[in-house]
Amino acid sequence: MSQVEYATSSYKTPLHHRIIASMPVMAIWTDEESGETIKVEGLTENVGETSALVNLEILPPVGSEVRLKIMNEKKAIIDVPTRVIRVERDPSKPMAALSVLENLKKWKNTAMTAAEEWVTRHWQLNYEEEWVN
Repeated sequence: MSQVEYATSSYKTPLHHRIIASMPVMAIWTDEESGETIKVEGLTENVGETSALVNLEILPPVGSEVRLKIMNEKKAIIDVPTRVIRVERDPSKPMAALSVLENLKKWKNTAMTAAEEWVTRHWQLNYEEEWVN
């Protein structure tokens, strides 16, 4: 029983809220070898309180700094510096996990709110009529 107790009630890690939302993003970083600036459009897989998981056709190297812009109709909702903490090189769905480096309070308020609004809009457009009796 002590293992169950440790795994559930006594384990004190903070739970981070994540929202599954597919919002357009622009990722910008500098290639270390060539010095070339790389701009890639993509979509968020999820948005967290201090991070984002994004789908990108070209993946930045782990550890690199990436400027992440969450977009809304060709206009940036928020623009923050991030660091790549993990990449998934699945050819069908390449993704990068990005940790926000600055403006965490603004990120939490702006990005999380935008993700919540995306979920509400998506639900209303795609599912509302099916579930209402």
